[in-house]
Amino acid sequence: MRAFLLGTVLVGMIALSAAQPTQPTDAPTSEPTAKPRQITLASTQEGERWWWMEDAKSNPLSAPRKTNDASWSIEVPANAQTLWVYESQTGNLARLKTAELKEKNELTREAWTHVARVQVNLRAQAKPVASAIVTLKDSTGAERKRVLEPSAEGIVVFERVPLGKVEIVAQYGDDGKATQETTLKVERELRVPVIELSLSGTVATLEPKAETDAVAKPSEETPAGSRIGAIVMFVIALALAIGVIVFLVRLAVQKPQQVGAAMGKLGVELPQAASGVGSATATPEPQQPDLPPLDTAGVPPTATAAPTMIVSVGPATRLVATQGPYAGQTFALDAELMTIGREAVHPLALVNDMGVSRTHAQIVKQGEATLVEDLGSTNGTYVNGARISAPTPIKPGDTLQLGASLFRVE
Repeated sequence: MRAFLLGTVLVGMIALSAAQPTQPTDAPTSEPTAKPRQITLASTQEGERWWWMEDAKSNPLSAPRKTNDASWSIEVPANAQTLWVYESQTGNLARLKTAELKEKNELTREAWTHVARVQVNLRAQAKPVASAIVTLKDSTGAERKRVLEPSAEGIVVFERVPLGKVEIVAQYGDDGKATQETTLKVERELRVPVIELSLSGTVATLEPKAETDAVAKPSEETPAGSRIGAIVMFVIALALAIGVIVFLVRLAVQKPQQVGAAMGKLGVELPQAASGVGSATATPEPQQPDLPPLDTAGVPPTATAAPTMIVSVGPATRLVATQGPYAGQTFALDAELMTIGREAVHPLALVNDMGVSRTHAQIVKQGEATLVEDLGSTNGTYVNGARISAPTPIKPGDTLQLGASLFRVE
């Protein structure tokens, strides 16, 4: 009897479960996938600009892309929240919310709201500071901190800083503290603003960076092969100099009139041979120098090093001083950003050139290109004899002049 009742219950449960409708397991979703939308950005003039987008967590959605057009189209993904536009010439950034972008958008002066990079130089007794905690408080009240490490050689860089008033605070030693305020403007002289902060009291500092790849002086430790090579090069240079002098003497004897006219253009008067026939010669116009006069820099020019032939052209890797206090020395271009100035805090410190400003110029590497930019110096920066007013490319074979120092780019 019990077995019969148990069987009846099981049959009823099976019939009940069979009567219930089954739910589909692979039902298609009804939400459509959001598609990217096309927008257009326009500026008043052409120029190099870069743009990229980030999501709600500030994660980049793609690598920055470059354009030189005054107007260009952009495909905005559905998950993009912020569009950044960087202007290479000014160093400014535009931060645009994708939700507020229309089909056509114009980049006005008010669109540029940030500075791409702000550089803070910390020094004490004209030496780079070794360590500190640097805080930047921007115009929105937000604070960000950076740890200055010895490898940074006294330089701290902050990125994407809003325009307006900023406050820099440096904490060092046991209880040392230094503060400085400045205002970042959309129109300024320096593409990368440089803030100089001097520390006092007990400060850990670094010795100025030694000149790399400088020409080694002969010493007892110099290998014999190097000494022989130096002697051979000296003999060759001396023979070339004697050959040039002999050629000039022969030219002066054979063509005295042409030589006299050429020397007159250089401001040198040669004694005229006695002659019974008088002749009137026009006063030659003074020849324009290939480079600006170095005497305006406050340091008399020194002997010019013998030129070296450049066999191949490629990315700029070093500067070779051919005239001025550092003639014969070589400076390696081994960093993405290298500032130049008379202060010892700079990676390229020209402390012996009084014609160089404390913060004179900077060299920036962008891929295979190398650019030099004047940072508001007194005597200016010259590339191939022309004074520059904007970031200017340099390549092997060019000349670069700062103060009384003339360099060949290699």
